[in-house]
Amino acid sequence: MNPEENPSAPADIVVVGPILPFRGGISQYNELLYGSMKKLGLPNRFISFSRQYPALLYPGKSDKDPSKLGQSLPGVRYDIDSLNPLTWWRSARRIAATRPALVAFHWWTIFWAPCFIAMCYLLRRRRVRVAFIVHNLEDHDAGRLKSVLSRRLLGMADGFLTHSQSQKAALEALFPGKPVLCHPIPSYGHYPAPTGSLPKRGRLELLFFGFIRPYKGLDLLMEALERLQDSSVYLTVVGEPWGDMEAIQQAAARLGDRVELHLEYKGDEEVADYFERADFVILPYRHATGSAVASVAHHYQKPLLATNVGGLPDVVEHDVTGMLFPPNDVAALTQVMADARREQAERLSANVKAQSRQWTWDTLARQLHRLTAGPDASPRQSKDAHHG
Repeated sequence: MNPEENPSAPADIVVVGPILPFRGGISQYNELLYGSMKKLGLPNRFISFSRQYPALLYPGKSDKDPSKLGQSLPGVRYDIDSLNPLTWWRSARRIAATRPALVAFHWWTIFWAPCFIAMCYLLRRRRVRVAFIVHNLEDHDAGRLKSVLSRRLLGMADGFLTHSQSQKAALEALFPGKPVLCHPIPSYGHYPAPTGSLPKRGRLELLFFGFIRPYKGLDLLMEALERLQDSSVYLTVVGEPWGDMEAIQQAAARLGDRVELHLEYKGDEEVADYFERADFVILPYRHATGSAVASVAHHYQKPLLATNVGGLPDVVEHDVTGMLFPPNDVAALTQVMADARREQAERLSANVKAQSRQWTWDTLARQLHRLTAGPDASPRQSKDAHHG
């Protein structure tokens, strides 16, 4: 529906990105956004992928959740094949023919730049407004060529929605005059209740969760845990490695039963119990834009021990919803673990619960809908989002 035909009607938004049965935080994000947009009566369509990544390029075992194979949400189309440009053009033409008020692409990795550039080119020629939901302005390992290509694509947008103040400031500097809205990622409330099958150990339980990539600093955490020399501090690592794990496994062997490694994808039910056992979820990231792991922690009302980088300070208020420490600093990481206490985590948990109520999928859906207003989206202050 074109809002110019009926200005009082909600504008039609098309969202392009992964959704179930694909794995990962953005797929879960879309599933929850889909539910809120339906509940709020915001007309929407979701376009996903018939093939997301070629098997040779995907570092994990599979990009699909084995527990959700064969599942889909009503109305979702799986039209885009990452390796078939004909599907890019065909999907863009099909979208343009329906004259939506906005097409919102998720942006998180340079792999999708050729496809999204092609689709945006056709959509803009058909005078369809385009926006990006920016998770990462650039890849975590971006070189100059990747940076140039990323900015070339983002320059085609009419507006942006991002999830951290640092990314918002960067986008405003790169693309002055274009609306940039900001809303933290809400809690991932689709995870199930824990069974309570994992009892706490020692004086402190820590959880490192999610895909294991070099920028996330697990190697620094293992080094800090060795320095700590406190046998009553336990660490559980749950996630699929994207890289060599020999050094991590050697460190874990030296630490003995203080470290529990689960180097594989875990289903939601098992994840629930790992979060329930944890006192703190720990994010020793070298750099970051934001973290879907923080949103899972919020769902389970777990405070965070996190580095003071990127968007993490947006969701971690020091000594209120967690503790912040400098990145790439093993001594500081060692000290924050030495200072952390289970009683402290229980106190901070109540603040995490209160914070998570401020940022909901409904308020995020309304923020995205504001981008249908084009250049008028930015000047109005949102009443919904904590950050705007």
